[in-house]
Amino acid sequence: MNALHIRHPNNPKMEVTVYDGHFATRHSHNTHYIDITRMKHEHTMAREAAMWLAQRYAYEKGVDTIVCLDGSEVIGAFLARHLAKRDRFSVNQDKNINVITPEYDSNGQLIFRDNLTPMVSGKNVLILISTVNSGKTVARSLECVQYYGGQVQGIAAIFTMLEQVGDIPVYSLFTPADIPGYASYQPKQCPMCQKGQRIDALANSFGFSQL
Repeated sequence: MNALHIRHPNNPKMEVTVYDGHFATRHSHNTHYIDITRMKHEHTMAREAAMWLAQRYAYEKGVDTIVCLDGSEVIGAFLARHLAKRDRFSVNQDKNINVITPEYDSNGQLIFRDNLTPMVSGKNVLILISTVNSGKTVARSLECVQYYGGQVQGIAAIFTMLEQVGDIPVYSLFTPADIPGYASYQPKQCPMCQKGQRIDALANSFGFSQL
């Protein structure tokens, strides 16, 4: 597998590492694995990502709570800070924004415990996720937030294949246009499998494991 470092077209401080191959996730088979580990865990890059994402929501959408998926909590904390900064044009100025993460129950459903429910019920919620491929994880998070009485104001991602999930737009830092040759398929419709190309690695939000 070859590694390619791709910088954001308008902010070279943000970078992802892309590996080409045949990668299998729970919901899709992909021609590339997009490694955003540094962006999720490095202080400087997480801050830059949050600043960029905040531009989309600071002046248009009221946000009370950020729901973080796929280990995006560091970015989420910076995002809350930038959304709530003192700016007379910001709709979230000086707001105390919650940054929370749901958990999975034994059936794989997303849930919020009773102590977190008040941060969702009746709140304007922004969903933050690392990557959106099939959209199934985001769709489940939308259902979860709505079940607990929250109003989803937007979906923010580092990378997305989709422009929207349901009727909610997805705003991202990177898209397939930034990664030459990137494609994602349903497992049963994967042309790489049909050609007999072996799977190089299993991947999820934590990383990938070569086979």
